[in-house]
Amino acid sequence: MSTAGRKDDHIRINLEEDVEFRQLTTGFEHYQFIHQALPEIHLEAVDASVVLFGKRLCAPILVSSMTGGTARAGLINRRLAEAVQSKRLAMGVGSQRAALEDSEAEASFSVRTYAPDALVFANLGAVQLNYGYTVDQCRRAVEIVEADALILHLNPLQEVLQPEGDSRWGGLLSRIEEVCALVGVPVIAKEVGWGVSEQAARGLIDAGISAIDVAGAGGTSWSEVEKHRAPTDRQRRLAAAFREWGIPTAMSLALVKAAREEAGRPDLPVFASGGIRSGQDIAKAAALGADLVGLAAPFLRKAVESAEAVVEEIDLLVEELRIAMFASGSRNIEELRRPGVLVSKTELTQGITPSSYQSVRTDLSGSEKGHSQDRPAYASAGPVPAISGASASSNAKALDEFASLWLPRIEEEMRAVLATRHPLLAYHYEMMHYHMGWADEALRPIALAAGKRIRPLLCLMSCAAVGGDPTCALPAAAAVEILHNFSLVHDDIQDGDDTRRHRPTLWALWGVPQAINVGDGMFALAYAALLRSKENSSTDVLSASADGSGWALTAFDRFIEICICLTEGQHLDLSFEEREEVTVAEYLRMIEGKTAALIAGSLALGALFGGAGLRKSECLHQFGHNIGMAFQIQDDILGIWGDPEVTGKPAGNDILRRKKSLPLLYGLEHPTLGGRIRSLWRRGVKEEDLPDAIALLDRAGAKSWSEEQVRRYHSEGTQALQEELDAKTDSSLLLGLASQLLQRQS
Repeated sequence: MSTAGRKDDHIRINLEEDVEFRQLTTGFEHYQFIHQALPEIHLEAVDASVVLFGKRLCAPILVSSMTGGTARAGLINRRLAEAVQSKRLAMGVGSQRAALEDSEAEASFSVRTYAPDALVFANLGAVQLNYGYTVDQCRRAVEIVEADALILHLNPLQEVLQPEGDSRWGGLLSRIEEVCALVGVPVIAKEVGWGVSEQAARGLIDAGISAIDVAGAGGTSWSEVEKHRAPTDRQRRLAAAFREWGIPTAMSLALVKAAREEAGRPDLPVFASGGIRSGQDIAKAAALGADLVGLAAPFLRKAVESAEAVVEEIDLLVEELRIAMFASGSRNIEELRRPGVLVSKTELTQGITPSSYQSVRTDLSGSEKGHSQDRPAYASAGPVPAISGASASSNAKALDEFASLWLPRIEEEMRAVLATRHPLLAYHYEMMHYHMGWADEALRPIALAAGKRIRPLLCLMSCAAVGGDPTCALPAAAAVEILHNFSLVHDDIQDGDDTRRHRPTLWALWGVPQAINVGDGMFALAYAALLRSKENSSTDVLSASADGSGWALTAFDRFIEICICLTEGQHLDLSFEEREEVTVAEYLRMIEGKTAALIAGSLALGALFGGAGLRKSECLHQFGHNIGMAFQIQDDILGIWGDPEVTGKPAGNDILRRKKSLPLLYGLEHPTLGGRIRSLWRRGVKEEDLPDAIALLDRAGAKSWSEEQVRRYHSEGTQALQEELDAKTDSSLLLGLASQLLQRQS
């Protein structure tokens, strides 16, 4: 039988026969969302969108690879493509072998005509690489559908059960590796319904695969499909024997995630398909870590009717997904993955809260694995992909030029604000100068490295991004940096830190009372700095912002809010020192105030001083909030896994200091390893205990999860910025600086 004829057979059997697994299930039924009677969100605020391979989808839904090669298949593909285009989803076509063997079949795969903006995957059977196919055929498959990526599907069991199947699978991995290196688009490895094991996933990751679709057991049993096609009783009996074969989808998802962690590829996308039938199934798969969730059977039946029927099915699935997110208190997919949102029913009855996919793996496979112990415990962190090539060079040059031009002016502005007001008070102001890096311990003028001045630079960049003159924003830039340094003076006292920037802290040299007073003075002078806008700005800018609202009052409101948030964040930080139990959610709320508020406020003030309206100012505030959150989490990662030669601090320094940082809190919430981490923490971690402590956090997925949060906040911040500003011009400096901050290793 021809390839096209076989595809028609598959469609007919799937529509007319019972080919589902009878006993084996996906495993998702073993999990339960924790209902929130007070979700504290509006349904319309629930955002199920995701970004994959550079395209934003309205939901993490993939219309899985199904068919092609015949007129009937072409009509089905057209209807699916029209629906996918209208709803902004992803889709894959069926195996394109028929089109490569017969050019007349190409039209049945031409989905790009009907889905010009969709995320589209080409598709070939991986085993064909052992039967003469090369990178050229793979490229041709991509060209036929103008695909964003190529699926190489893995179906060894189906092939050996088919009368016309291909059974030579030896040496295939090296050919897959060659395709990954040369085809020119991301390559996705996909099973067809029996799941991907951890061993297979490791091999595929090492070969350079860009994503893995587990396509697990629990939905359509392709051995049962082949039973209906078998020409002899012997072949039917063989096919029937494997009806319940395979790895359940939920288990395979956990195994593949474990493999990517062990390979040091926590960012490698993993798709879940196989038996997904409802919006709640999609929600569970996403909660367990799937970046994309594939469905085939529900859409195939609707595509036989019309494109409108497919759209209705998509709408129903997306709405069910969003309601599940709403009822679990999850605003977005990332929040859906928080510890305690989805629990296994076994853990639910035992009152145990899981905190990562590790619990899935333990519950389903009876084993527990995390990061490879062969990797260095202090491997450097790198959660945000670096800008590469000429764009990186030009971006770095532009940032350097901006900083070289404006940093001296920021220093000049701050020196004017912190200048001695009376000879009798010189000592008071000179202590401020010491803290700022302008004086030595004898209070003689010097020039030292005095911090990165990130916040004032962001303020001036924000002003420039909205079309303003950065000179107008110098008062605000000075104000936020002086306010930041006030908080550091008081932090050092409250934390008992006697060194900062490799020098004694203020209180260590001159005592707590004087240091408190210096901090208080800097707090007041931060407001004085803001008022210098009267001297540096035009009357037009001061009187009103672009939308006609009171500019000065808005700026002061924003500055007051920064101050309040700083004290709220510090209150939480201090209270956490007295508490043994602190949750991840509480910690994130703390850093919103202590770190993110000042960065967000710096950007919002810069926009206001640049003459922007409230909408643009709020957009830049949201960008700053997300970058601030990512900045602090990156600090937390470096505090444990940073390279001592780069950070200047001992490896695992935050653990030795008993700092309740995000990775540690995440590890403490782990269902199986949390107890061991807590026991070690309670008795006090010594230097000789560090390797064990860090290894436990690695196994709990603390580092990879924290890096994932950095990526998420960076992505959300970038999205917020680009909603109002042109990424290639107005916001390029801001995006470049944000990326540099989050790629830093110290």
